[in-house]
Amino acid sequence: MRVAVVGAGVAGLTAALRLQQAGHVCDVHERWPGLGGMAATLDVGGGHLLERYYHHWFTSDRHIVALCEELGVGPIDWHPSSTAFFLEGRSWPFTSPLDLLRFSPLSLRDRLRMGLAVLRLQRAGRPVTEYEHETARAWILRQMGERPYERVWGPLLRGKFGSRADDISMAWLWGKFMLRRQLEGKEAREEFLGYPRDSFEPLWTALQQRIEAGGGRVLIDRPVARIERAERSGFTVHAGAPQSFRRGHDPRAFALAPEGPEHYDAVLATVPSDIFRGLLHDDLAAAIGDDYLGRLGRAEYHAALCLLLELDRPFSPYYWTNIADPQIPFVGLVEHTNLVDPARYDGRRFLYVANYVAPDDPLLALDRDALLAHYLPGLRRVRPDLDPSWIRASWLFREPAGQPIVTVGYHERIPPLQTGVPGLVLANTTQIYPEDRGTNYAVRLGGEAAQELLLSVGAAAAGPA
Repeated sequence: MRVAVVGAGVAGLTAALRLQQAGHVCDVHERWPGLGGMAATLDVGGGHLLERYYHHWFTSDRHIVALCEELGVGPIDWHPSSTAFFLEGRSWPFTSPLDLLRFSPLSLRDRLRMGLAVLRLQRAGRPVTEYEHETARAWILRQMGERPYERVWGPLLRGKFGSRADDISMAWLWGKFMLRRQLEGKEAREEFLGYPRDSFEPLWTALQQRIEAGGGRVLIDRPVARIERAERSGFTVHAGAPQSFRRGHDPRAFALAPEGPEHYDAVLATVPSDIFRGLLHDDLAAAIGDDYLGRLGRAEYHAALCLLLELDRPFSPYYWTNIADPQIPFVGLVEHTNLVDPARYDGRRFLYVANYVAPDDPLLALDRDALLAHYLPGLRRVRPDLDPSWIRASWLFREPAGQPIVTVGYHERIPPLQTGVPGLVLANTTQIYPEDRGTNYAVRLGGEAAQELLLSVGAAAAGPA
């Protein structure tokens, strides 16, 4: 069977690997001139690679660690993490239980109540289904009280989800509390995070090599522009011309590749829901049906907006700083070289300025220099002596479908992997539930999507019972 995989992110590459291992040939089409999706790397000079968006692995991330072991990629280094909340004009350490007890923006009673609420949730081990019909706001107010919501959780939710903050399902927050950190051994006292010693790029290269060894192709800077049903069976796939990424994300804006369409027996798409809808020819959309298309249309995303700075000195003592100050126009600071030793980069230091914004937010229209100028007052609020001369270089990245918005009842709106058309499968971040999107769960999703594609084709070949 010949399969077109749409998207060379983690899920797409993993799905192609699993299909190749099952004896099928895959062509992977990718819009961006690089592999890994939101975990794609960039060359920051001096022979060093960094991910365009900040990434690390938790000790609970068994799927991607197992994939690295399977492909012989490594080693993975595990580093102690450090976290802070920026509030009331200073950064408060928030790494250990003792840090919570010292967090004076809340009263001692509120601190104890907040910590006990999280501990009870983690120890009780109740399934996510018990939290799917309640907002995170309602749960926090009931379990922790008004002050923790006003000072900590409310600002964080508003920073990530904007006007939708009060609608976010407790199921989403349950995933944050329950699935990321091990509660046994030394991690009960200190969190450890993993990062591959040579960046994520060796993993993408190893996946590409395995796919191509099975007779497939990994086609970067060559997106899919349209998918049609073929006359007899299978699908006709029209590729976009090189440099299509400069036209944005909408496949309807891509010029078609001059070599013309290709025929595939099956298609596995790993693109966001709105992009998938834009790929479908009218006849194929009609075959999928209104119910599935409606689920695609109800998917909501916030855009990821990430400014990467190279600095000539440390910015803070922390790896991860959550911003709970409403006057600061970004949601987090991720100082990569406070996790990974800067000696790895010849002493250079890198800081990600993280943000999530609504699709129509004016910040998305700013170029790199204008966004940095907009952020500088907020950066100085965290580090008052910051001088622009400290900034040696900067890079800006935007991802329209950076964060699915998980509201109450979300689980009822998730589109299935199988579209209802045999041989056509969709796997994207809206289906990673109750976990949040991330490379670990994308590996799992890619494997599940490959299985569903084979089941779909097998059922169609068997015919009616």
